[in-house]
Amino acid sequence: MEVYVQFIAHSLLSHRTKLPRGLTIGDPPVKKYRTVIATVIALFFYTITDILIWQRIFEANNMVGYADLYHTGWFVTLAGYAVMGTILLWGSWKDCLYFVTSLFVAAFSGLEDVLYYALDRKPMPEALPWLDGNPMIYISTREGVIFSVAFWLSVLVVLYFFLYLWRTRDTQPTAKSNPIE
Repeated sequence: MEVYVQFIAHSLLSHRTKLPRGLTIGDPPVKKYRTVIATVIALFFYTITDILIWQRIFEANNMVGYADLYHTGWFVTLAGYAVMGTILLWGSWKDCLYFVTSLFVAAFSGLEDVLYYALDRKPMPEALPWLDGNPMIYISTREGVIFSVAFWLSVLVVLYFFLYLWRTRDTQPTAKSNPIE
């Protein structure tokens, strides 16, 4: 019995099955979720940079009047992360699409603001007026931003499902046997 179980396990693990993105059963989870991991890492460092530059330099030295220039640099940094990730993920259009989409959604949905306060260990304010004009934010209050983050993260989960996990029927015609033969 034990030999039979080992044979089945070996057959299942060594047989290449058709999984999303050409994964096999033995592939590590890092490969399967590399776009998500890349987005989390990029957003983490992007948020830390935001804390260090905005709070520690601009606010600390009363340079808030240069906010427009800062936000231009903030966007260029985000674009740099997107370009670097796209280059590293090149070869899989799904990975590139998901990485860039999830990075920009995470940055503009309010998640970066939530992480900003969480990583800085400060309470999130009741009102976030700088997010008033953001079309991805439901209401620029603490609860509104958290609701928007939850909504957009749900959208990213659905996008991930459709890109990587959802399987469509095989569009190749199958060979039908002729009952007459």
